[in-house]
Amino acid sequence: MLRIAICDDAKDYGEKLAKIVEKWATRKQINIQLKQFISGEELLADVESSGYFDIVLLDIVFEGGIDGLTVAKKIKEFYEHFCLIFISQYDSYYKEVFHIHPFQYLEKSSSENKIIESLEQAEKDFRYMNEIYVFKYKGTTYSILLQDVLYFSSDKRVIRVVMQDGDEYFFYKKLDEIEKQMEKYNCKFIRIHKSYLVNGRQILQYHPKFVMMRNKERLPISSEKRNAVVQYHMELLEKM
Repeated sequence: MLRIAICDDAKDYGEKLAKIVEKWATRKQINIQLKQFISGEELLADVESSGYFDIVLLDIVFEGGIDGLTVAKKIKEFYEHFCLIFISQYDSYYKEVFHIHPFQYLEKSSSENKIIESLEQAEKDFRYMNEIYVFKYKGTTYSILLQDVLYFSSDKRVIRVVMQDGDEYFFYKKLDEIEKQMEKYNCKFIRIHKSYLVNGRQILQYHPKFVMMRNKERLPISSEKRNAVVQYHMELLEKM
């Protein structure tokens, strides 16, 4: 089930969004829990009492009370992994919201198709955030969130998994086999070297001969993989 919140002090527009969301969910046969709020304070109170939402459609400017930027920051202090869609009638806020890393920024004049397109992408992102990879090592079975994996590395059939929080795991497998397995997941992994398979979303910087991961570790790009990495990077830029 997807928990979706709409927070907008313009009640009529909130109702319009709710109808679009319900129509989309019915067509996709997705079970949702939808809640509407007319202030950031109401949304934060509900999050505190009932838990977090998977998708939040949030206005930026409210008449009185805290603004949408502050609301988003407060939620992200405790829970970062939700799809935040800012919807505003002012395009001047685009640069201000960038550092909060919203999933989407839409103008209130956006068409129904554009809003549905954003919901489609958010739902796909939700699936990505909940993908689990399972492996065994020395009789113990492990299940890890793929989104939290920085990279897989290989050394003589021993696979090392480096996680975002600094944890590491080991198991036996060929890196080629893992690369093949990753094709069925939404979480995108890219082979940058015969010994490294990295999470595309965990790359902080691209350079001609290496990538810097979000833990500031530099991993080499082999000459034969360089074109594939450049292509992946270009495709990523086109989606921004």
